[in-house]
Amino acid sequence: MTKNLLFLLFLPGLLTAQLTPLEKMDSLYNIAQLYDDAKIDSLRIMGKQLRTLTKESGVPQGELYALRFEGWADEYEGNYGLALPKYLEMLEKARKANDKFSINAAFNDMGAVYLHTNQYERAKSIYQEAISNPELQQDNPKRLSVFYNNLGIAYRRLDLLDSALYSYGESLKIKEELGDERGMADLRINMASLMVKLERYDEAEKYTLQNLDYLKGKDLKADVWANTNNLASVKFGQDKYQEALRLFEKSLGLAEELNSKERIMETQEHLATVHENIGNYRQALSYYRQAESTRQEIINVETNERISELQEQYNARERETENELLNTQLTSQRQQRTLLIGGLLLALAAVAGIAFALQKNRRKNAQLARQNRLIEKQRDKLTELNSEKNNLISIVSHDLRSPFNSILLWNRTLRENLASSPLKVAESSEMIEKMAGYGQEMIDNILDIERMEINSHTIDVQPLPLAEFISELIADFAPAAKGKDITIVNDFNLSEDFIFQTDGKLLRRALENLISNALKFSNRHAKVWLKVYKDGKKLHFQVKDLGVGISKEDQSLLFKKYGKTASTPTDGEQSTGLGLSIVKRIADELGAKVTVKSEPGKGSVFGLVFRL
Repeated sequence: MTKNLLFLLFLPGLLTAQLTPLEKMDSLYNIAQLYDDAKIDSLRIMGKQLRTLTKESGVPQGELYALRFEGWADEYEGNYGLALPKYLEMLEKARKANDKFSINAAFNDMGAVYLHTNQYERAKSIYQEAISNPELQQDNPKRLSVFYNNLGIAYRRLDLLDSALYSYGESLKIKEELGDERGMADLRINMASLMVKLERYDEAEKYTLQNLDYLKGKDLKADVWANTNNLASVKFGQDKYQEALRLFEKSLGLAEELNSKERIMETQEHLATVHENIGNYRQALSYYRQAESTRQEIINVETNERISELQEQYNARERETENELLNTQLTSQRQQRTLLIGGLLLALAAVAGIAFALQKNRRKNAQLARQNRLIEKQRDKLTELNSEKNNLISIVSHDLRSPFNSILLWNRTLRENLASSPLKVAESSEMIEKMAGYGQEMIDNILDIERMEINSHTIDVQPLPLAEFISELIADFAPAAKGKDITIVNDFNLSEDFIFQTDGKLLRRALENLISNALKFSNRHAKVWLKVYKDGKKLHFQVKDLGVGISKEDQSLLFKKYGKTASTPTDGEQSTGLGLSIVKRIADELGAKVTVKSEPGKGSVFGLVFRL
């Protein structure tokens, strides 16, 4: 900020002897176009400099530019009711000076105010009127491309997505012909947002990554915010909720640094949606309330009424100017017409006010309904947690007590046969070790699932040589498989040097649980397959068995914490139902999807699917 301020103070003195007043004004204008929300003070200082230049030289463009920059500063601060009168004054003075450039600029900025205040039909009308101007199409293609871009935004907000795509396309053609890199970067922000809405996430990600690369080394924090938000939306659409959460939190920090209420509100709404989808309903409700509070600070009835009032005042002034040109013989007709138009305008204003009030009420009702849904979800979550608590008590009181009871019984057998039966002693020792292992496994699983619940772990993404990783994993299960005479088949369908970027420890933990389950629920002398393969841009890990299988009804319980199905292990092994819950948690952390295909008596296929 300091560097830009010093440059602005120095620039007029530097150019005094070299440029005409109009050239100085144009130079200042070109600099200001690079400013964003972080340069509000600089915009106001530049406005004062331009007014001084106009006063000294009599050249009107300085005042027109000043009005525009001051309006931008008001917009960036969220004061749309202050910005619009500046744009209206700019339009009026530009028409008197026959300054076509400033006329078009005023139209553009007025449309932006309507977009920011959710008056999308008005914004659409403004941009359509400007685009239909034949002089604009011939004399200022760059401005025409801006109008097409902003018209696309209005269409997108109105959910007219095909029209939005067409408008963006027209804008892109012009920008490419002009070689307007900055303009293309701005357009890619909007294109990415539209692609997200159309669920074309790969295209959206391509536009966003292009922009983030373009922005490296540039002091354009508002653009970084927009692209970070778009990338977060892409990750959300791809069900990569943890990545989306991290990016939206970064985006919120940028919005707060910019002190932009509109950006803060939009990011808060996104964060609420992500938390709702991952089951953090209390946090979601908090963000929804914060967003609604921010919205009320930005847009309220008084603001919109003020904007409508200013628009009507300007329309009235325009009509008055036109009427002064009429023949005095039409005075009576003019008065009647003015009264009629005034009455119609008042009626329209009243209708608009009622419509806005209804819209506001609908929005409030929708917000209340959403909050009620969240409260209901919280209640359901509490019910679910209570059920989990009861299941945990059941595990501790029954499933966990069972191996310890067995240990006591086998220990008694061991003590009774210490001297008389070495074979019985060996058997007892083996069974004590086995039962202790079952108990330890249950405790480890309970600790794992609770630890993951409170997010006390971190993801450590590293290059993972998959062929070696899979071979080691299968080798580690050889003793367990040998105990039931089961063969684990390594069905690795990738190149030996294939590298996968992931957290190897978490992936191993998930696959261990899947293989362990496959062994437990398979009959003796059977086979279990671990298959790894690519399908387009997806990487698949599959564990297949030919064991007892799972019914359709029980499949809905598979990934719930402490959820147990009717299926039982084939050789008396212990099963708490925790393993698959751990798999699901890990998959969510790694951005993977868990799949299952199973039929009673025919076995099961569990899979982890990653996007490459």
